[in-house]
Amino acid sequence: MTNFLEKDNEKNDKIIEVFHPSWFNYFGLFFLCGISIAITVILFLFNFQVWSYFFIFVTVLIFLSVVFSRLTYTYTVTSNSVRCRIGIIAREESEIRMNDIREVGVRQGAGQRIFGIGDVYFASAGTNGVEVIFEGVRAPTTIRDEVNELRDSIETSDKKRCPQCGEFIWIKAKVCPHCYYAFNGK
Repeated sequence: MTNFLEKDNEKNDKIIEVFHPSWFNYFGLFFLCGISIAITVILFLFNFQVWSYFFIFVTVLIFLSVVFSRLTYTYTVTSNSVRCRIGIIAREESEIRMNDIREVGVRQGAGQRIFGIGDVYFASAGTNGVEVIFEGVRAPTTIRDEVNELRDSIETSDKKRCPQCGEFIWIKAKVCPHCYYAFNGK
């Protein structure tokens, strides 16, 4: 079975970045782990060992759920697409090709802005909604800007700029459809 990242190389699709949600995305659960550890220490000091073992179990369970949740989400930006893969055993994958992206946006709540994380969403021209979301990633505006640069480079890779009006037109065009500038054998 081929790994989903290896499939990218088969399609000559260069992987730009692979990442997971930020650890700061789970701040609330880590705070809960800290409270649970504090309760465990207090219970040990007062010889309530049965309850302290229960809180140790709860702390470990919360921590493992955070690690599992973080590893479950894999976000990939390639030279031709953006992908979100959810799951380890059962899996759900969403992908949008760079040519089809109509909108790239960032959502950040107040807490997310404090920690420098946020959600990056991608919408295509094919549907009315958002198809791919990178949830809780670090530096979401940087990711948005990088994807927009990739998108712009793909859109202009098979085009040339008209010297008269500055519009991008197809490389093989003999006349600019905007200002009717005639290209002399180029």
